[in-house]
Amino acid sequence: MNNKNFKPKYENKTQKPGKFQKFIMYFLMFLDGFLILFSTLGFFMKEAEMALVFGGLALFFLAAVIFLKRAYNTSYQESAEYFILKSRNKEYQVFYENIIDRQPSLNEITILDKTKSDKEYIRVNIKFFKPEILLRKIADMAFDGKFNTLNPVYPGDSNREVETVYYLVGNRYGYLVEDYVEKIENEYQVYD
Repeated sequence: MNNKNFKPKYENKTQKPGKFQKFIMYFLMFLDGFLILFSTLGFFMKEAEMALVFGGLALFFLAAVIFLKRAYNTSYQESAEYFILKSRNKEYQVFYENIIDRQPSLNEITILDKTKSDKEYIRVNIKFFKPEILLRKIADMAFDGKFNTLNPVYPGDSNREVETVYYLVGNRYGYLVEDYVEKIENEYQVYD
């Protein structure tokens, strides 16, 4: 049920947040309208406490709606060579060959593109979208030695291979890296 609710919506090969996010947005807008109605009713009945409490709650939920509308105003499209992420009125086109680092986060993965002058990580939400090509390319890059680090999470994993595979498996993308899971189990002694 979780995968069905968070499944992205596709429009012309472009992914957008799915039904669950839209439901939350409409629910909060309905709740905000309800609170505004009672705040107005309290004002006309000259009940200052009622008007203030409902008005305060209405402002809080209005801020939440504005924040969520901004957060969900995003889309994701990928091809074999690059991905395009539109988020918060910015558009990022990242070629996979230009990725020099990645950091796992809760429900997202952050990507560093060497061609971007600001050296800012680009956040791709893996809960809203299904960036399967990107995630597979990142796993391939880890096994090709592109993500060397001096302080690996797992001992003996300086290329971050084990970290990458376990991150993908932990976020329900294990089907993308089944071959690497077998390779890790055969080659590495993983410490939990």
